[in-house]
Amino acid sequence: MKNLPEQPLIPVLTTMKQVELFLETPLSLCLLQDMHFSLLNEVVRILHENQRFGLVHIELIHGISNDEFGAQILTQQLRVDGIISSKPKIIETAKKNHAFAIQRVFLIDSKSLTRGLASVNETNPDAMEVMPALTYPLFEMIREKTDVELWAGGLVKNEDIARTILESGAKRITISDLALCVKMKQS
Repeated sequence: MKNLPEQPLIPVLTTMKQVELFLETPLSLCLLQDMHFSLLNEVVRILHENQRFGLVHIELIHGISNDEFGAQILTQQLRVDGIISSKPKIIETAKKNHAFAIQRVFLIDSKSLTRGLASVNETNPDAMEVMPALTYPLFEMIREKTDVELWAGGLVKNEDIARTILESGAKRITISDLALCVKMKQS
């Protein structure tokens, strides 16, 4: 497993222009998604040349299979720093290939919470990303039921809610607002 830099808000980047803007910030960790696979190799190369870390949401990369074989390509050939997925087999493949493995769990109801925790405790990823982040009132209970690092993502629109989520036990938040990530990094 790779060690990631300390950075509580992780910007989600979807275009080369956003990657260029990211490189102008003091941030060192980002999440790549909604890109085509053909662009991803160049983006990861640029990030690494600039001493930055790139996580990839495999299920939201176009042109690559979101299965174990896709995870092998991302980790072995592109050398991504980590993979986010809701699929346990992809998490296992990422871990075998020494990439940071983040298992995404969607909280829809009590049943999804129970199933998600069981899956995370069986797979033992490096982190568990809970979506949506606005379910943060459950984070204390979730942290009692798993030893996995807790992340949150989705629907975080301002600094106040981001701080509340971090104070509730999340170590990191994936967020689509690069400016908010920079603002909180500097404060």
